Formats: sequence, structure tokens, C-alpha cells
Amino acid sequence: MALTPEDVANVVFDTTRLRMGYDVAQVDEFLERVAEEIAALQNEVEMARKGTSLSSSQSVDTKSPVEVLTLAQQALTAATNEAERLVREARARAASISSSVESEKAQIEAQIKRLEAIEIDYRNRLRNWLSGMLNDLGAQLNDSIDSTEPVNVITSAPENN
Repeated sequence: MALTPEDVANVVFDTTRLRMGYDVAQVDEFLERVAEEIAALQNEVEMARKGTSLSSSQSVDTKSPVEVLTLAQQALTAATNEAERLVREARARAASISSSVESEKAQIEAQIKRLEAIEIDYRNRLRNWLSGMLNDLGAQLNDSIDSTEPVNVITSAPENN
């Protein structure tokens, strides 16, 4: 019995309780990759069979120009469809990335504004505190100048007894 992508995708592994088992997420991811690969290989085999069955039953030389044109149009349509699918996927991914970048940018800008407001508040509080300290110091200096007795200046060195 041939293994199909559905067989691989639908396989279920039992978990063990007595010993460590495999990481379920890793097994699932691997099985998805295997299923995709098998599907791609089956598609290639089918395309090859169609190509060999046509070429074995008729040679290119014996095909009419209309048949060759029809085959070329089919190949072009298949390639165009695949290209359109890839472009849609790329655009969707680009939109998703752009959206997440814009969201992150808005969050960072909001955080910057909040930090700038904190900085301004901190600078104002520091400026007010320093101004108050200077005013207090100036007042203390004025009080000490007003209430100070004249200072005796020593003109000679003290004598030792």
C-alpha cells in the first residue's frame, strides 16, 4: 500500500508516561513537511507520467501544431496560476510584516513620548529643587553676614607657654 500525504498528515503518535517521548510539536511539524514533500513528488510523478504517455503514444513530430499549441497553453496557464499564487502569498506576507512593523513603531513612539514627558518633569523638579537650595543658601549667607560680629584677625602667631 502506497503512503499518501493524507496518511502522513493523519498519523497519531501515542505519548509515553514512563519515559520521555518526542516533542509533539516537532513531530507534527516534521509530518507536515513530509506530507508536503510527498504531495509535491506525487504531483511531479503524475506530470511525468502524462508527459511520457503523450510522448510515447505520439512523437512531437507527428503532433499537429494545434496540439502543440494546446499543450503549450496548458503549461503556460499552469505556470501563470502558480506565479499568481506565489504573488498573492508574498503580498499577504508583506502586508502582515508591514502591519506588525507599524504596530511596533506606534508602540515605540508612544514609549518615547512617555519617556520625554518623564524627562521634562524630572528636569523641572530638579531645577525647582536646585533653585530652592540656592535661595536657601543665599538667605543663610545674608543672615550670617548681617548677624556676624567683626572678625578678629590674628596678626601674630600664638606663643607657646
